[in-house]
Amino acid sequence: VMYSVETLKIPIFKFISELHMNTQYIQENLAQALKVKSVPDLDWGLAGRLIEKEKISLVRSYTKWTAFYVGVRSDSRDIEVTADTALEAVFLCFIEKKLKTV
Repeated sequence: VMYSVETLKIPIFKFISELHMNTQYIQENLAQALKVKSVPDLDWGLAGRLIEKEKISLVRSYTKWTAFYVGVRSDSRDIEVTADTALEAVFLCFIEKKLKTV
């Protein structure tokens, strides 16, 4: 299901550190990060392309998934996001990198 960002009338960027992300939040911010008008489906086709293109690493802990970009030094992680599912972790990591305002 695709949604138009303009019809949602919800602020696009929110802080990534919010505890409970929902699908609509991820779709809206992902559309902004990808610079597209249609909200993308959250599937492994898109996640796989982001992992490969953006060089995102993905690891599983006991109950959560963590996605991260490795920094310049081998022991640093520029951006690291933990989520309940692997898909959420990948998408949120990409969103944080592209929309980070620091």
